Amino acid sequence: MKRWMQNLFLKEIRQAIETYELIKPGDRILVGISGGKDSSLLYYALSLLSQYKIYDFEVVGIMVNHGMMDSVEKHNAFFKAAGAPIILHKETFKLLSNEISPCYTCSRMRKGIIKRHAVEKGFNKIAFGHTKDDVAETFMMNIIKHGKIASIPPRTVELESGLEIIRPLIFLNEKKIISAIEHLEIPIVASTCEHAVHQIREKSEGLISEIEMTYPEFSDQVIKALGDINLKRTLVKMADMPMEEKL
Repeated sequence: MKRWMQNLFLKEIRQAIETYELIKPGDRILVGISGGKDSSLLYYALSLLSQYKIYDFEVVGIMVNHGMMDSVEKHNAFFKAAGAPIILHKETFKLLSNEISPCYTCSRMRKGIIKRHAVEKGFNKIAFGHTKDDVAETFMMNIIKHGKIASIPPRTVELESGLEIIRPLIFLNEKKIISAIEHLEIPIVASTCEHAVHQIREKSEGLISEIEMTYPEFSDQVIKALGDINLKRTLVKMADMPMEEKL
């Protein structure tokens, strides 16, 4: 493992893993891969950590080709050569153009396929490539659209399946991810979907970009704030507060 990899992207990933105990000995982790930069780097990084025995776990990647992607051959050939082949699931999603929220529906369908595969093959965790930028954007979206303080958690548990969902890129920002992808020369799969535009997310991203022109550490501060919420200094109703906070 080369030192520049540690400095460029592995340090933040290991920090997230150890801070939130995302990986435990004997875990079998399925990584959902879209072919984009975030999930591709996530799978590459976890494969490295597994191959070099940094943590005791097994990792496998799965890509759901929904018929709205460019060729995946170069991308998947790269990972096969790296000793981390990807399972390719082909399933064309029909009638999405009739949906009110086609992107939401498509995402739910792809995640459903990944979860079903995880259960059938005995995986206990699924890893998704949500990043520090996603956390900040989702935080902003929830304030703008829903009037609530919430974002993407580093780990959650599916009640139905018992699967644990983990997000090891939660401390890594887009600039470092782009740089890592360029250094590693990972071929990226472009989306050909006409619906791949998220207006609210784009507006949130624009607002964050404006804020970070003055306060460059804004996304870092969002991460910090979401982990240190003082309920006594919010407008949370007394009935919703934990008992120890009511005293």
